Amino acid sequence: MQWIIKYLTSSIGKKQIMGVSGAALALFILGHMIGNLQLINLDQSVAQAHYNAYTQLLTGMKPIIYFIELGLVALCIIHVGLAIRLKIENRKARGPEAYEVNARKGHKTFASFTMIWSGIFILGFIIQHLMVLKFGVHYLYENEKGEIIRDMWLTTIDMFASPFWTAFYLVSMFVIGMHLFHAISSAFQTLGIAHQKWTPIIDKLGIAYSLVVALGFAFEAAFSCYIANTDEVKVLRDAARSEAYQQKLEVQKQKQLQEKESKKTSAVESSEEFQYSYVMNKEGAR
Repeated sequence: MQWIIKYLTSSIGKKQIMGVSGAALALFILGHMIGNLQLINLDQSVAQAHYNAYTQLLTGMKPIIYFIELGLVALCIIHVGLAIRLKIENRKARGPEAYEVNARKGHKTFASFTMIWSGIFILGFIIQHLMVLKFGVHYLYENEKGEIIRDMWLTTIDMFASPFWTAFYLVSMFVIGMHLFHAISSAFQTLGIAHQKWTPIIDKLGIAYSLVVALGFAFEAAFSCYIANTDEVKVLRDAARSEAYQQKLEVQKQKQLQEKESKKTSAVESSEEFQYSYVMNKEGAR
């Protein structure tokens, strides 16, 4: 037990845990970028159907999705918390004057020197992203099965229809790419995976990974901004969020919920009747 406490409180232990938590978040980011490719379609009515089906699949996996979300929150808190703590400890150890001199020596890049600040910016971006999308305007959508689900496509495409939010998103992707660029190679070194032959390859893979993620998200944002402001998609968006249409879907949703509840009640009653009949027949047979 003592060695665990010693490891967790040591500088190398904190750095390795921060690296592992960051790697897990980086993998999630890649998966998120791939999922958002559903938005890339010149026929946005098809994109609407596919993207809503994708988001419904994710949100429908309860309680697994709650466990995943809690895990992501925990990873984010651990990663950010350790980064800030290590920054403070390094500053205290070096002193203000030594820190200003040493921080700019050697082969430090702009990405490595601004890691803490890019990390704080990304945290702010995540909060904004959740507030605008996950907790943003809740529209309804009728899928091909006739089910009424959330129209995440409309919420997302409405955000990207704004040049301001799209520009902010593009800047955020640049910061994320820069953060990943340094974080990946740094994480491998912290975990002790360093070799004269393999380290340059790892560095190149890290660059490729950060470019794929950043440019992938940037392309999705730029495409969505362009397509959202075309006349055809404006008509689609206006029709989808019209008050009359949304009220109609709300009525259908309530009916579907009542039908589901009615089926559950009928199933329970049938089960109780079967059990009662079974007991009575058994007692009668005696």
